Amino acid sequence: MPGLVLKWELHKGRWRAWVIWVDTTYARPEIRWDWLSVKEMRPAKSDINVWNDRYR
Repeated sequence: MPGLVLKWELHKGRWRAWVIWVDTTYARPEIRWDWLSVKEMRPAKSDINVWNDRYR
């Protein structure tokens, strides 16, 4: 699920991030937040051309 990283922290020699996201796995979506390790996250897909190809 997409989330917003609010803070990075080095904890016991490993990086973790304070993340907030909307959990849609339940009948009613809920806002969740937690410290997540790097192993629990993946980079979001991005297309830089969306920004570069627009009219200026």
